[in-house]
Amino acid sequence: SGSSGGNNSGNGANPEAENNYLALNIDDVRAGKDRRSSLMVRNIPNKYTQQMLLSEFALADHGPTKMDFFYLPIDFKNKCNRGYAFVNFVDYQDIPAFVDEYNSRGWKRFNSDKICDITYARIQGKAAMLKRFENSALMDKDDAYRPKVFVSHGERKGQVESMSVMGGGGGGAGGDGRTIQ
Repeated sequence: SGSSGGNNSGNGANPEAENNYLALNIDDVRAGKDRRSSLMVRNIPNKYTQQMLLSEFALADHGPTKMDFFYLPIDFKNKCNRGYAFVNFVDYQDIPAFVDEYNSRGWKRFNSDKICDITYARIQGKAAMLKRFENSALMDKDDAYRPKVFVSHGERKGQVESMSVMGGGGGGAGGDGRTIQ
């Protein structure tokens, strides 16, 4: 198993091609031409915690009922986030409203000059993101440092899901990785 960690751009040697591949064209998303579901949210003020950012997203109707994977990397030394997060949407059609709300805008909390920038993530889909972390030392850390996983479909949609349940191929409850690439 294992290639380059799920980098779907096919060419890590050409940064310009990769930037074009990761660029988000919202008109293509709205038209259904681009159905990728995983985003990288950049320029997050470092004082945001995982819970603060999830709460802000939820208050704007972009919370766990719309997303099934969320990860805000934290620097263990200074206990601050690293300024970016990964989000996977259950339905790519929820991406335009999220982008309209956050992309190229300032943040609601903290007095920060940072302007949100949203692109596609290199790793696409809930299952691929879970696989990326399944053997990570991060999983031994406190819950606040680990990715958050939510049930994708059914009665429990939006409820927190244990990553250990997801295990192997991401085929656990809600871990179907339904993504068209």
